[in-house]
Amino acid sequence: MMKMAEMAKGITDSIDLTLGEPDITTPEVICEELYKAAKNGETHYVPGMGILGLRTAISDYWDRKYGLNYDPDEILVTTGGSHASYLTMQVCLDPGDEVIILEPFFTFYEEQVLQAGGVPIYCMSGAEKGFLPDPKEIESKISKRTKAILINSPCNPTGAVFPYELLMKISQIASKYDLLVVSDELYESFVYEGTHVPFASLPGMKERTITIGGMSKTYAMTGWRIGYAMGSPVYLKAMQVTGVSQTLSVNTMVQRASEFALNNCDDIVKEISTLYGERTKFAYEKFKTLPGIKTAEPKGSFYLFLDVSATGMDGEEFATKALKEARVVTIPGASFGPNCNNYIRIACTVSEEMLEEASRRIRKILV
Repeated sequence: MMKMAEMAKGITDSIDLTLGEPDITTPEVICEELYKAAKNGETHYVPGMGILGLRTAISDYWDRKYGLNYDPDEILVTTGGSHASYLTMQVCLDPGDEVIILEPFFTFYEEQVLQAGGVPIYCMSGAEKGFLPDPKEIESKISKRTKAILINSPCNPTGAVFPYELLMKISQIASKYDLLVVSDELYESFVYEGTHVPFASLPGMKERTITIGGMSKTYAMTGWRIGYAMGSPVYLKAMQVTGVSQTLSVNTMVQRASEFALNNCDDIVKEISTLYGERTKFAYEKFKTLPGIKTAEPKGSFYLFLDVSATGMDGEEFATKALKEARVVTIPGASFGPNCNNYIRIACTVSEEMLEEASRRIRKILV
Protein backbone atom coordinates (compact mmCIF):
# COMPACT_ATOMS: atom_id res chain seq x y z
CA MET A 1 0.00 0.00 0.00
CA MET A 2 2.77 2.42 0.90
CA LYS A 3 4.65 1.43 -2.25
CA MET A 4 1.72 2.45 -4.47
CA ALA A 5 1.34 5.74 -2.63
CA GLU A 6 5.03 6.48 -3.14
CA MET A 7 4.85 5.59 -6.84
CA ALA A 8 1.82 7.86 -7.32
CA LYS A 9 3.70 10.94 -6.11
CA GLY A 10 4.31 13.37 -8.94
CA ILE A 11 1.83 11.75 -11.34
CA THR A 12 -0.51 14.53 -12.38
CA ASP A 13 -4.19 14.04 -13.20
CA SER A 14 -4.29 10.73 -11.37
CA ILE A 15 -7.46 9.18 -9.93
CA ASP A 16 -6.84 7.77 -6.47
CA LEU A 17 -8.99 4.74 -5.69
CA THR A 18 -6.97 3.62 -2.68
CA LEU A 19 -8.43 5.57 0.21
CA GLY A 20 -10.88 3.61 2.34
CA GLU A 21 -12.57 6.66 3.75
CA PRO A 22 -15.51 8.84 2.75
CA ASP A 23 -14.50 11.80 0.59
CA ILE A 24 -16.98 14.03 2.41
CA THR A 25 -16.16 16.04 5.51
CA THR A 26 -17.62 15.26 8.91
CA PRO A 27 -21.15 16.74 9.14
CA GLU A 28 -21.07 20.26 10.57
CA VAL A 29 -23.47 19.48 13.42
CA ILE A 30 -20.99 16.93 14.78
CA CYS A 31 -18.09 19.36 14.46
CA GLU A 32 -20.13 21.96 16.36
CA GLU A 33 -20.50 19.57 19.29
CA LEU A 34 -16.73 19.18 19.57
CA TYR A 35 -16.40 22.96 19.60
CA LYS A 36 -19.08 23.25 22.29
CA ALA A 37 -17.34 20.66 24.46
CA ALA A 38 -14.06 22.56 24.23
CA LYS A 39 -15.75 25.88 24.98
CA ASN A 40 -17.48 24.31 27.98
CA GLY A 41 -14.15 23.31 29.46
CA GLU A 42 -14.31 19.58 28.71
CA THR A 43 -10.59 19.54 27.99
CA HIS A 44 -9.39 17.25 30.77
CA TYR A 45 -8.67 13.57 31.29
CA VAL A 46 -11.63 11.21 31.39
CA PRO A 47 -11.99 7.58 32.55
CA GLY A 48 -9.99 5.12 30.49
CA MET A 49 -13.06 3.04 29.58
CA GLY A 50 -14.59 6.14 27.97
CA ILE A 51 -17.11 8.69 29.23
CA LEU A 52 -20.34 7.16 30.48
CA GLY A 53 -22.49 9.28 28.15
CA LEU A 54 -20.72 7.92 25.07
CA ARG A 55 -20.78 4.32 26.24
CA THR A 56 -24.49 4.70 26.93
CA ALA A 57 -25.03 6.19 23.46
CA ILE A 58 -23.17 3.25 21.87
CA SER A 59 -25.35 0.86 23.86
CA ASP A 60 -28.53 2.66 22.78
CA TYR A 61 -27.42 2.69 19.13
CA TRP A 62 -26.96 -1.10 18.92
CA ASP A 63 -30.17 -1.71 20.83
CA ARG A 64 -32.10 0.68 18.60
CA LYS A 65 -30.78 -0.76 15.33
CA TYR A 66 -30.34 -4.44 16.12
CA GLY A 67 -31.98 -5.21 19.46
CA LEU A 68 -28.54 -6.07 20.85
CA ASN A 69 -28.17 -5.13 24.51
CA TYR A 70 -24.85 -4.09 26.03
CA ASP A 71 -24.40 -2.41 29.38
CA PRO A 72 -21.96 0.53 29.43
CA ASP A 73 -19.46 -1.60 31.38
CA GLU A 74 -19.42 -3.97 28.40
CA ILE A 75 -18.10 -1.19 26.13
CA LEU A 76 -14.54 0.17 25.84
CA VAL A 77 -13.85 3.38 23.87
CA THR A 78 -10.61 3.24 21.87
CA THR A 79 -8.47 5.37 19.58
CA GLY A 80 -10.10 4.03 16.42
CA GLY A 81 -11.43 0.59 15.55
CA SER A 82 -7.93 -0.62 14.70
CA HIS A 83 -6.83 0.14 18.26
CA ALA A 84 -9.74 -1.95 19.54
CA SER A 85 -8.73 -4.99 17.49
CA TYR A 86 -5.06 -4.50 18.42
CA LEU A 87 -5.86 -4.50 22.14
CA THR A 88 -8.07 -7.55 21.67
CA MET A 89 -5.17 -9.53 20.25
CA GLN A 90 -2.76 -8.30 22.93
CA VAL A 91 -5.08 -9.42 25.71
CA CYS A 92 -6.47 -12.66 24.30
CA LEU A 93 -3.43 -14.33 22.71
CA ASP A 94 -0.54 -16.20 24.26
CA PRO A 95 2.58 -16.86 22.18
CA GLY A 96 1.84 -19.56 19.62
CA ASP A 97 -1.95 -19.23 19.78
CA GLU A 98 -3.56 -19.54 16.36
CA VAL A 99 -6.18 -17.18 14.94
CA ILE A 100 -8.19 -18.16 11.88
CA ILE A 101 -8.41 -15.10 9.63
CA LEU A 102 -10.96 -15.19 6.84
CA GLU A 103 -9.14 -14.08 3.71
CA PRO A 104 -9.26 -11.57 1.98
CA PHE A 105 -8.86 -9.52 5.16
CA PHE A 106 -8.20 -5.98 6.31
CA THR A 107 -4.44 -5.47 6.23
CA PHE A 108 -3.93 -4.79 9.94
CA TYR A 109 -5.38 -8.08 11.20
CA GLU A 110 -2.37 -10.16 10.27
CA GLU A 111 0.08 -7.71 11.82
CA GLN A 112 -1.95 -7.44 15.00
CA VAL A 113 -1.97 -11.22 15.47
CA LEU A 114 1.78 -11.40 14.83
CA GLN A 115 2.57 -8.53 17.19
CA ALA A 116 0.70 -10.35 19.95
CA GLY A 117 2.82 -13.46 19.39
CA GLY A 118 0.00 -15.28 17.62
CA VAL A 119 -0.01 -17.32 14.43
CA PRO A 120 -2.36 -16.32 11.57
CA ILE A 121 -4.12 -19.24 9.90
CA TYR A 122 -5.62 -18.24 6.57
CA CYS A 123 -8.94 -19.38 5.12
CA MET A 124 -9.31 -18.05 1.59
CA SER A 125 -12.51 -17.54 -0.40
CA GLY A 126 -12.29 -16.01 -3.86
CA ALA A 127 -14.58 -14.19 -6.24
CA GLU A 128 -16.02 -17.49 -7.53
CA LYS A 129 -17.45 -18.08 -4.02
CA GLY A 130 -18.71 -14.53 -3.66
CA PHE A 131 -15.90 -14.04 -1.14
CA LEU A 132 -17.96 -16.04 1.38
CA PRO A 133 -15.98 -18.55 3.48
CA ASP A 134 -16.75 -22.27 3.51
CA PRO A 135 -17.56 -23.39 7.08
CA LYS A 136 -16.11 -26.84 6.38
CA GLU A 137 -12.82 -25.26 5.37
CA ILE A 138 -12.85 -23.10 8.50
CA GLU A 139 -13.32 -26.20 10.64
CA SER A 140 -10.51 -27.99 8.82
CA LYS A 141 -8.10 -25.24 9.91
CA ILE A 142 -8.73 -25.73 13.62
CA SER A 143 -5.98 -27.25 15.76
CA LYS A 144 -5.27 -27.61 19.48
CA ARG A 145 -3.66 -24.14 19.38
CA THR A 146 -6.63 -22.34 17.80
CA LYS A 147 -7.82 -19.55 20.07
CA ALA A 148 -10.06 -17.39 17.91
CA ILE A 149 -11.77 -16.74 14.59
CA LEU A 150 -11.61 -13.21 13.16
CA ILE A 151 -14.47 -12.20 10.88
CA ASN A 152 -15.35 -8.98 9.07
CA SER A 153 -18.84 -8.42 7.67
CA PRO A 154 -19.51 -6.21 5.77
CA CYS A 155 -16.01 -6.87 4.51
CA ASN A 156 -13.08 -4.68 3.63
CA PRO A 157 -11.78 -5.34 0.92
CA THR A 158 -14.46 -7.46 -0.80
CA GLY A 159 -17.83 -5.94 0.04
CA ALA A 160 -19.14 -9.36 1.08
CA VAL A 161 -21.95 -9.45 3.64
CA PHE A 162 -22.18 -12.76 5.50
CA PRO A 163 -25.76 -14.08 5.48
CA TYR A 164 -27.45 -15.31 8.64
CA GLU A 165 -27.11 -18.98 7.70
CA LEU A 166 -23.34 -18.67 7.23
CA LEU A 167 -22.90 -16.80 10.49
CA MET A 168 -24.90 -19.49 12.29
CA LYS A 169 -22.57 -22.19 10.95
CA ILE A 170 -19.54 -20.21 12.11
CA SER A 171 -21.15 -19.78 15.53
CA GLN A 172 -21.67 -23.54 15.80
CA ILE A 173 -17.97 -24.08 15.05
CA ALA A 174 -17.03 -21.50 17.69
CA SER A 175 -19.19 -23.28 20.27
CA LYS A 176 -17.96 -26.75 19.33
CA TYR A 177 -14.29 -25.81 19.78
CA ASP A 178 -14.77 -23.17 22.50
CA LEU A 179 -13.32 -20.35 20.40
CA LEU A 180 -13.37 -16.60 20.84
CA VAL A 181 -14.86 -14.69 17.89
CA VAL A 182 -13.54 -11.23 17.04
CA SER A 183 -16.16 -9.62 14.81
CA ASP A 184 -15.16 -6.41 13.05
CA GLU A 185 -18.46 -4.69 12.23
CA LEU A 186 -17.13 -1.23 11.43
CA TYR A 187 -19.14 -1.16 8.18
CA GLU A 188 -22.44 -2.26 9.75
CA SER A 189 -24.28 0.76 8.31
CA PHE A 190 -23.09 0.03 4.76
CA VAL A 191 -25.30 -2.92 3.78
CA TYR A 192 -27.06 -2.61 0.43
CA GLU A 193 -28.74 -6.01 0.10
CA GLY A 194 -30.17 -7.89 3.03
CA THR A 195 -29.51 -6.78 6.59
CA HIS A 196 -26.53 -6.69 8.90
CA VAL A 197 -26.51 -9.47 11.48
CA PRO A 198 -24.36 -8.71 14.55
CA PHE A 199 -22.46 -11.87 15.39
CA ALA A 200 -23.06 -11.34 19.10
CA SER A 201 -26.83 -11.44 18.48
CA LEU A 202 -26.67 -15.14 17.52
CA PRO A 203 -27.70 -17.69 20.15
CA GLY A 204 -25.00 -18.16 22.77
CA MET A 205 -22.51 -15.88 21.00
CA LYS A 206 -22.57 -12.69 23.05
CA GLU A 207 -20.42 -14.17 25.81
CA ARG A 208 -17.74 -15.40 23.39
CA THR A 209 -17.69 -12.43 20.96
CA ILE A 210 -15.74 -9.18 20.98
CA THR A 211 -17.42 -6.79 18.55
CA ILE A 212 -15.37 -4.00 16.98
CA GLY A 213 -17.17 -0.81 15.99
CA GLY A 214 -16.39 2.81 15.34
CA MET A 215 -17.34 6.22 14.04
CA SER A 216 -14.89 6.48 11.14
CA LYS A 217 -16.99 5.31 8.19
CA THR A 218 -20.55 5.69 9.46
CA TYR A 219 -20.17 9.36 10.35
CA ALA A 220 -17.28 10.31 8.02
CA MET A 221 -14.99 10.72 11.04
CA THR A 222 -11.85 8.83 9.98
CA GLY A 223 -9.44 11.51 11.17
CA TRP A 224 -11.11 11.80 14.57
CA ARG A 225 -9.71 8.38 15.57
CA ILE A 226 -12.44 6.94 17.72
CA GLY A 227 -13.74 3.40 17.91
CA TYR A 228 -14.88 0.90 20.49
CA ALA A 229 -15.03 -2.73 21.51
CA MET A 230 -18.06 -4.48 23.00
CA GLY A 231 -17.89 -7.69 24.99
CA SER A 232 -17.29 -9.22 28.38
CA PRO A 233 -15.96 -6.79 31.02
CA VAL A 234 -13.30 -9.41 31.80
CA TYR A 235 -11.74 -8.80 28.38
CA LEU A 236 -12.45 -5.09 28.21
CA LYS A 237 -10.95 -4.18 31.56
CA ALA A 238 -7.78 -6.06 30.63
CA MET A 239 -7.75 -4.20 27.28
CA GLN A 240 -8.13 -0.88 29.08
CA VAL A 241 -5.22 -1.67 31.42
CA THR A 242 -3.11 -2.72 28.41
CA GLY A 243 -3.98 0.42 26.46
CA VAL A 244 -3.58 2.97 29.24
CA SER A 245 0.18 3.19 28.73
CA GLN A 246 -0.38 3.89 25.01
CA THR A 247 -3.11 6.53 24.98
CA LEU A 248 -4.20 7.00 28.63
CA SER A 249 -7.69 7.85 27.37
CA VAL A 250 -9.43 8.93 24.18
CA ASN A 251 -9.77 12.64 23.25
CA THR A 252 -12.48 14.09 25.50
CA MET A 253 -14.07 16.48 22.98
CA VAL A 254 -14.16 13.77 20.30
CA GLN A 255 -16.01 11.52 22.72
CA ARG A 256 -18.63 14.21 23.39
CA ALA A 257 -19.14 14.84 19.66
CA SER A 258 -19.45 11.09 19.08
CA GLU A 259 -22.04 10.83 21.81
CA PHE A 260 -24.07 13.52 20.05
CA ALA A 261 -23.70 11.81 16.68
CA LEU A 262 -24.91 8.44 17.95
CA ASN A 263 -27.92 9.99 19.67
CA ASN A 264 -28.99 12.46 16.99
CA CYS A 265 -27.68 11.65 13.51
CA ASP A 266 -29.49 8.55 12.25
CA ASP A 267 -30.73 10.50 9.20
CA ILE A 268 -27.17 11.55 8.35
CA VAL A 269 -26.00 7.94 8.59
CA LYS A 270 -28.70 6.93 6.12
CA GLU A 271 -27.65 9.70 3.70
CA ILE A 272 -23.99 8.68 3.84
CA SER A 273 -24.81 4.99 3.40
CA THR A 274 -27.10 5.70 0.45
CA LEU A 275 -24.46 7.83 -1.29
CA TYR A 276 -21.74 5.18 -1.06
CA GLY A 277 -24.14 2.38 -1.89
CA GLU A 278 -25.01 4.14 -5.15
CA ARG A 279 -21.35 4.72 -5.97
CA THR A 280 -20.41 1.12 -5.21
CA LYS A 281 -23.15 -0.31 -7.41
CA PHE A 282 -22.23 2.14 -10.17
CA ALA A 283 -18.57 1.14 -9.99
CA TYR A 284 -19.44 -2.57 -10.02
CA GLU A 285 -21.37 -2.16 -13.28
CA LYS A 286 -18.45 -0.29 -14.86
CA PHE A 287 -15.57 -2.49 -13.72
CA LYS A 288 -17.12 -5.94 -14.04
CA THR A 289 -17.19 -5.61 -17.83
CA LEU A 290 -13.50 -4.77 -18.22
CA PRO A 291 -11.54 -7.35 -20.25
CA GLY A 292 -10.02 -10.05 -18.05
CA ILE A 293 -11.70 -8.82 -14.85
CA LYS A 294 -13.69 -11.07 -12.54
CA THR A 295 -15.34 -10.14 -9.26
CA ALA A 296 -18.43 -10.65 -7.12
CA GLU A 297 -21.08 -8.03 -6.57
CA PRO A 298 -20.46 -6.23 -3.27
CA LYS A 299 -23.40 -6.32 -0.89
CA GLY A 300 -21.86 -3.87 1.58
CA SER A 301 -18.92 -1.62 2.55
CA PHE A 302 -17.64 0.48 -0.39
CA TYR A 303 -14.99 -1.57 -2.16
CA LEU A 304 -14.51 -3.76 -5.21
CA PHE A 305 -12.04 -6.63 -5.09
CA LEU A 306 -11.10 -7.49 -8.67
CA ASP A 307 -9.50 -10.72 -9.87
CA VAL A 308 -7.17 -9.59 -12.67
CA SER A 309 -5.45 -12.93 -13.37
CA ALA A 310 -7.19 -13.36 -16.75
CA THR A 311 -5.36 -10.26 -17.98
CA GLY A 312 -2.09 -12.20 -17.71
CA MET A 313 -0.93 -10.03 -14.81
CA ASP A 314 -0.93 -10.46 -11.06
CA GLY A 315 -2.28 -7.74 -8.79
CA GLU A 316 0.97 -5.83 -8.37
CA GLU A 317 1.73 -5.88 -12.10
CA PHE A 318 -1.81 -4.74 -12.88
CA ALA A 319 -1.74 -1.96 -10.29
CA THR A 320 1.63 -0.73 -11.60
CA LYS A 321 0.39 -0.72 -15.19
CA ALA A 322 -2.84 1.05 -14.21
CA LEU A 323 -0.82 3.70 -12.40
CA LYS A 324 1.83 4.31 -15.06
CA GLU A 325 -0.32 4.00 -18.18
CA ALA A 326 -3.82 4.96 -17.00
CA ARG A 327 -2.97 7.22 -14.05
CA VAL A 328 -5.34 5.25 -11.79
CA VAL A 329 -4.08 4.36 -8.32
CA THR A 330 -5.25 1.03 -6.85
CA ILE A 331 -3.98 -1.34 -4.16
CA PRO A 332 -2.49 -4.76 -5.06
CA GLY A 333 -4.37 -7.65 -3.48
CA ALA A 334 -1.28 -8.96 -1.68
CA SER A 335 -1.99 -6.27 0.90
CA PHE A 336 -5.06 -8.28 1.92
CA GLY A 337 -3.65 -11.77 2.31
CA PRO A 338 -1.01 -14.18 1.01
CA ASN A 339 -3.51 -15.83 -1.35
CA CYS A 340 -4.72 -12.57 -2.90
CA ASN A 341 -1.86 -11.90 -5.31
CA ASN A 342 -4.18 -11.98 -8.33
CA TYR A 343 -6.45 -9.23 -7.04
CA ILE A 344 -6.57 -5.46 -6.70
CA ARG A 345 -8.80 -3.36 -4.46
CA ILE A 346 -10.51 -0.16 -5.46
CA ALA A 347 -12.36 2.12 -3.06
CA CYS A 348 -15.60 3.60 -4.36
CA THR A 349 -15.11 6.76 -2.35
CA VAL A 350 -14.92 9.24 -5.21
CA SER A 351 -17.65 10.63 -7.46
CA GLU A 352 -19.40 8.53 -10.10
CA GLU A 353 -17.78 10.74 -12.74
CA MET A 354 -14.33 9.84 -11.46
CA LEU A 355 -15.21 6.15 -11.16
CA GLU A 356 -16.44 6.11 -14.75
CA GLU A 357 -13.32 7.91 -15.95
CA ALA A 358 -11.11 5.45 -14.04
CA SER A 359 -12.84 2.46 -15.66
CA ARG A 360 -12.54 4.10 -19.08
CA ARG A 361 -8.80 4.68 -18.64
CA ILE A 362 -8.18 1.11 -17.50
CA ARG A 363 -10.24 -0.30 -20.37
CA LYS A 364 -8.00 1.53 -22.84
CA ILE A 365 -4.86 -0.21 -21.54
CA LEU A 366 -6.51 -3.65 -21.61
CA VAL A 367 -7.88 -3.76 -25.14
